[in-house]
Amino acid sequence: MLHLRGLRILSLLFLIVAAACSPKTTGEEYENFDPGQFSQPTQIDNEWFPLPPGAQLTFEGFTSSQGEQLTHRVIFTVTDLVKEIAGIKNVVAWERDYSEDQLVEAELVFFAQADDGTVWSLGQYPEEYDEGKIIDSPSWIHGVEEAVAGISMQGDPQPGPESYSQGWGPAVEYTDRAMVSKEGQQVCVPFDCYDEVLVIDETSLLEPDAHQLKFFARGVGNIKVDWTGEDQTQETLELTGFTMLDAAAMAEVQAEALKLEASAYEHSPDVYGKTSPAVPAMATDSGDQPTAAAAEIVVYMIDIGEGALTELDFVEDSASPGGFYVSLPNNGDELDPPPENDPHATFPVTVVSGTPYRCWVHMKVGTPLEKSQANLVFLQFSNALDAAGNKAYLPGSNSYLTAQGPTTEGWTWVGCDLQGGAEGTLVNFSVSGAVTVRIQAGAEGVGFDQFVLSPTKYLEMAPSEAVVAK
Repeated sequence: MLHLRGLRILSLLFLIVAAACSPKTTGEEYENFDPGQFSQPTQIDNEWFPLPPGAQLTFEGFTSSQGEQLTHRVIFTVTDLVKEIAGIKNVVAWERDYSEDQLVEAELVFFAQADDGTVWSLGQYPEEYDEGKIIDSPSWIHGVEEAVAGISMQGDPQPGPESYSQGWGPAVEYTDRAMVSKEGQQVCVPFDCYDEVLVIDETSLLEPDAHQLKFFARGVGNIKVDWTGEDQTQETLELTGFTMLDAAAMAEVQAEALKLEASAYEHSPDVYGKTSPAVPAMATDSGDQPTAAAAEIVVYMIDIGEGALTELDFVEDSASPGGFYVSLPNNGDELDPPPENDPHATFPVTVVSGTPYRCWVHMKVGTPLEKSQANLVFLQFSNALDAAGNKAYLPGSNSYLTAQGPTTEGWTWVGCDLQGGAEGTLVNFSVSGAVTVRIQAGAEGVGFDQFVLSPTKYLEMAPSEAVVAK
């Protein structure tokens, strides 16, 4: 998580004085944290700060040090690890911070989403480096040394004068606060341009006149960092890359995150040492079957964000969830199947291995033009297996499922490889956890607004409603 650092050379006495003198419209140093309001804490789908496992965001920009401008790069990755803090399961994020291409900080951050959609941070473990050696590791964990969880993103952020705590760690002088500054902004970064951007103004009790501005886009999260006031680092960052990691990359991420956690236990025994280890999201009790049951997976295309689209666009339609569906202009051309990299959308879902799934696409069939009718998409999945247990349908390969709609124009549910059969093609997965779904257009003009991966209810028959509830 990109955040301000307190001036750690200041004493705790100064911290207390600053806390007393700095204006806070909430009247409290930290938030009222209710652990009873987290029924699904690792399902972080806040539209302004979604954290699907496998998401990796890359930022590039500059910082200032002693009047010199330095190149700066941050890589933020959502792992498939879960860490329990104060009885609440947290998603583990891993962040790396580079200055002039040298790693200067690595960090584990722990997030959980409350039932009202608010995303909380329950702690951080940063390691700061100088020439490859650890020089500081100011960890704070909710419930340890008087630390209290803070808000990373409100469930319904609205501009206003009230600030909120992003975390309270008095032992390490972590006092970051934030307030919603602006909404409805138009912002372009190297990765994409976004409308309706939310701006969050962050500061701290130790540096009340230094402000860091963070810009958030729906379905993506943080896309830009800027500064104002007396911010000595003058950090600027812009989103330059957003990707969903495949299984091999996720295995490497998990290994590196666990390596950093091992270092945390060694260098922070009094704080981090009081926590239980992070484990894979689908950790098993027996080593064979996952403890979590397979559930219906429903994805609204409007929720995946523009960054997940390649040559596709959102098209307004009041009948679709969120008022939009995904499509592309219709010039009447037929598109090539994978491995051709034609217009497509990619997004993560969480699956259970050893479970057969059936997939459905809610498709908008368009008018026939020239070579074809807009009624065809191709589907691929990372870590997928066919009925014989062989690897199949992998993104980038020539193996795929086909969702072929009817010739009748309008909205309809189409099964993957249904082709007139009652059962269609079932998909299994070799892992429990995050996998990537890739939907590629097979003809120009084809549109879709919902995707369902069903282990039970819709295994043999299409959804009966135009919109399937999540």
